[in-house]
Amino acid sequence: MTSTLAIENYRSIPRLVMPLKGINVVTGANGTGKSSLYRALRLLADMSHNGAVAALAREGGLGPTLWAGPEAESSGAKRRGYPTQGTHKRAAPIGLKLGFGGEEFGYAVDLGLPAPGRGTAFLLD
Repeated sequence: MTSTLAIENYRSIPRLVMPLKGINVVTGANGTGKSSLYRALRLLADMSHNGAVAALAREGGLGPTLWAGPEAESSGAKRRGYPTQGTHKRAAPIGLKLGFGGEEFGYAVDLGLPAPGRGTAFLLD
């Protein structure tokens, strides 16, 4: 039985889709996202049991959970192999997407912040 986990824009994970089987082992060097993967799984499980608002509140809100890297990597950085650097200035809206799909059921969450400069009655609605 195979299931699939999908994560987009969560902490240090810009985008990840991976199959899951009965037992999964995640290894890697320091700073490669192992803890972010674990925390994303934990957040998704917490959202499914306690609701998105309560789960995000335990994470410190939506802002701290979002990918802080650049919206697009420059071609020069890709060519030269420069590491991705974080930024907090965005031109477009960003959303946190977490999902799980199995043979019997699936669960997906898509949360985001409004685009900068859009007129809204509430800053984070």
